[in-house]
Amino acid sequence: MRGIGKTIVPRVRHSLQKRGLLGTVWRCMLGPYYLLRTYQRIQKNYRRPRVQDQFDLDHGVETSMRVHMTDLEIESPNWIYAGGYWPTPPALITDALSGLDIRFENFVFLDFGSGKGRVLLLASEFPFQKIVGIEFSLELHAIAQENISRYKSGTQKCRDITSVCGDFTQFPLPTKPLFLFLYNPASEQVMHTVAENIYQSLIEQPREIWVLYVTPTYDIFDSGKPLRLRKVKSTDQYSLLTNSPAA
Repeated sequence: MRGIGKTIVPRVRHSLQKRGLLGTVWRCMLGPYYLLRTYQRIQKNYRRPRVQDQFDLDHGVETSMRVHMTDLEIESPNWIYAGGYWPTPPALITDALSGLDIRFENFVFLDFGSGKGRVLLLASEFPFQKIVGIEFSLELHAIAQENISRYKSGTQKCRDITSVCGDFTQFPLPTKPLFLFLYNPASEQVMHTVAENIYQSLIEQPREIWVLYVTPTYDIFDSGKPLRLRKVKSTDQYSLLTNSPAA
């Protein structure tokens, strides 16, 4: 019963704030319909592939199988705002990072919502000073740790890779130059919290920062912020932003 309370109470509170009492009651009455529709969408979007993709086969890891949030046990109340695990295409990371004229060894790479650790492994092909993933699912975190230990690559340039199990809205950002990765990991509300944390960190410790924002659904780095990040590259898959004047 305690577990049920943890999942239902935050949803009801959020609905009351957003829709009011009558809207929440009406939403509850339509609950079975929404539940069936959501389940059908999940079955379609998260249907697991029968075989691992080439990246996994080449490197002896398992990062390609999709996972929905309903398949995981997560203690953080922010789970209701999160998306499921969806593997990042290796070509996206290569395209975004290969042409950058930066000293990778000066940067700490952070992945917000790192899942099974695929992006951490892809980033390790570049000479970052350190690579850290923050994942609030203990199950996905455990898989990421296993993948990090099993990863096989003759071209790997960074071996200081860590998966941290925790809520990335509460993760203290390192004071060194940062390269941040966001694969649209949560709702707009949580993403704005992440953006505020980044800006506050920059106010406290000015430094160079880059953000690779995949499927940028929310405009969380808008011009109203005290330290605006400029968009230096944009494709149909991602946006690359920075505060570097040399970019």
